[in-house]
Amino acid sequence: MTRSSSPAHIRPAGYPGLAAAWHVWEVRKGRQPQIGGDAWDEMVSAVDGCVTQTSAWVEYALATDYQRAVLVAGVDAEGAARAAAVGFVSEPRWPLRGFRTMRFPAYPSTCGDVDAVGEAVGVCEQVARAHGCMRIEFGGLRQPTAPSVAGLPGYATRDRLEYVVDLTCGKEELWAALNPDQRKNVKLSRTRGVYVVQAASPVSVQVLRALQVDVSRRHAAKGDGFGLQSPAVYDAMGRALLGRGVARVYCALVRGAVVMAALLTTFGQRARGISNGANELGLETRASTAVIWHIIAQLSQEGFAELSFGTEDPVVEDPSAPNHGLHKYKLELGAKLRHVTAASKDLRPVAARAYRALQQVRARMSNGRRRTSPAQVEVEV
Repeated sequence: MTRSSSPAHIRPAGYPGLAAAWHVWEVRKGRQPQIGGDAWDEMVSAVDGCVTQTSAWVEYALATDYQRAVLVAGVDAEGAARAAAVGFVSEPRWPLRGFRTMRFPAYPSTCGDVDAVGEAVGVCEQVARAHGCMRIEFGGLRQPTAPSVAGLPGYATRDRLEYVVDLTCGKEELWAALNPDQRKNVKLSRTRGVYVVQAASPVSVQVLRALQVDVSRRHAAKGDGFGLQSPAVYDAMGRALLGRGVARVYCALVRGAVVMAALLTTFGQRARGISNGANELGLETRASTAVIWHIIAQLSQEGFAELSFGTEDPVVEDPSAPNHGLHKYKLELGAKLRHVTAASKDLRPVAARAYRALQQVRARMSNGRRRTSPAQVEVEV
């Protein structure tokens, strides 16, 4: 991680002074950090940040989707952390390489001071402009106190739904929050020999991927798609997330064989499920519900505040929506809906419009090639 600048002069107009100084570091794929992962993570923890702002997530993202990350920190006059944000620069392949977007999975963390989010967002915007980005995006991942983004100048917003289980209540209340059918599935899984364990080795992510290969084949047989990632992505999960203590893998076994696995991230008092898979036997034995209940009960006992099942667009509430079944299942597991807001802004509007037009042309050409090619399904194991 190379320190590219320390712009203490940054002070977006119209906002109160959240920080006395702002510092910016840049890390590129394959580089070693200079600030130090522990030092950065202590700063993120001090401002009550989320897992996507940790050095482990930076390592994971740079090993998979991105070439460059930017770490933004605000400190007070004594040098104590007041704000932190992590953005990733998306740079398309040549000849579109100049059309960069800076993506922040979460809004800047500001010690719960929602009135100061505007200042932190303004700093992030200046950093994005300095990197020649045509667009800036905030994914909407929720901090403990939701920032208000409606008043940010020039930002378009998009509402999303997040499925959150409140883990602060007791085990009996969490059990009662399950739908009766799901409580029945947990009991049924026990009679069918399902045994849930927390995996100890990073190799468990490869077991997870093998199960997702089964999922992809089932989807392909129905004519549906499934986003199976490359083996390198799972290697990065094991090394950067699981190996550095910000993720866990839980496995369901039947007669000694793994039939279902789930990976979730853990940081601070919050956990978030990001990947899971089950084979046919796992479905038959209701292993998925057994694993999720095990996770809920254990995290609650350990003092976690919440478990997120991820976000979806509000359309899932429509019974005709493709993901409505999954939406209903998450609610049956005791999750409550929380509205979150994603925000984006075109920093170079002409370039952004040109890029979207080029993407549409590419999509039409790609669709034309697919229509003239023989149908086939390839699954990399």
